[in-house]
Amino acid sequence: MMKANLILRQSLFLLFCSLLSLPAFATTVRLQTNLGDIDILMLEQDAPKNVANFLTYVNNGDYDNSIFHRLIYGFVLQGGQYYSDGSKLLNIPANAPVVNEFKVSNTKYTVSMAKLGGQPNSATNNFFINLNNNSANLDFTNDGFTVFGKITQGQEVVDTIASLYHQCSECEPLYKYVGVKPGLDNLVYINKAYVLSDKFQINAGLSGAWFNPATNGQGVYLEVLPTSKVIVAAWFTYDLLPPEEGASAQIGAPEHRWLTLQGTYNEDTLELSNLALSEGGIFDSGEPVVHSLFGHAQIVFDSCERATLYYEIPNPALSGSIPLHRQSGDNVALCEQLEQAANHGDSP
Repeated sequence: MMKANLILRQSLFLLFCSLLSLPAFATTVRLQTNLGDIDILMLEQDAPKNVANFLTYVNNGDYDNSIFHRLIYGFVLQGGQYYSDGSKLLNIPANAPVVNEFKVSNTKYTVSMAKLGGQPNSATNNFFINLNNNSANLDFTNDGFTVFGKITQGQEVVDTIASLYHQCSECEPLYKYVGVKPGLDNLVYINKAYVLSDKFQINAGLSGAWFNPATNGQGVYLEVLPTSKVIVAAWFTYDLLPPEEGASAQIGAPEHRWLTLQGTYNEDTLELSNLALSEGGIFDSGEPVVHSLFGHAQIVFDSCERATLYYEIPNPALSGSIPLHRQSGDNVALCEQLEQAANHGDSP
């Protein structure tokens, strides 16, 4: 019996680990400009250090409210040097230079790191979009310019920006310029740069009752606490018969009432959470309820209306998964709104 329990625990541990280590999807960064969105697929296999460097600036918010400060028609559109505080342009602080990782050719709509002349390993915060096939030039200059991304959506936005008027051969593109002295309102901004998520984002709109229609006498009532990224939940079932006086609750027995769980969440998953068995307590009385750790659980949300509960209870040996459906649709619209905001880089 002990050997069987050990094998069960090992199998469940591997199951949970596999759920937590599913292959990652390719990272995409969205540049939300005042002329439309530009999505850049990160080439993490080809230029891992340069991708990490770029994502550091993105995740720190350094490119938010920044501008495209250099346009050369038919050649490159460059950003990453300046941002606006609302009244003036300031330099984006540069981190330590990143090593050159030239591998992918500088073809049209690829994104590369800018660097100092004659210094291959000098790239910091400046990046540029290739507006043409620049491989004959940039692949052989300064040990090659590192391509770290490719534009997958928003090529028409790039084309629009690249066609704007600018006052010199390497000046910033001007938007809604009417021939007077250009101001901050005439610049092309990256209002926000953020990493797109391909996963569902847990949010406060998920709070409420969930159940499996096939066994609708039980379910999970959960509360999402977005500030602390915690979910508190009660997994409940109904008694078939009242327990005998003095009987101790057992998992799966008719007298069992509920389990509680609490854990942190990330994106679509309530991480491995301790299950607590709740015993004691009498209706409308002050008798204390005793909680004892009894296993682990995980909840993975597919949408605002569907989720799966995975559980492992070592003694007695119970494990498996339960499909959960939203019991009420009242909060679905709120959930979808908050999930969309989270995927757009905003706080829910």
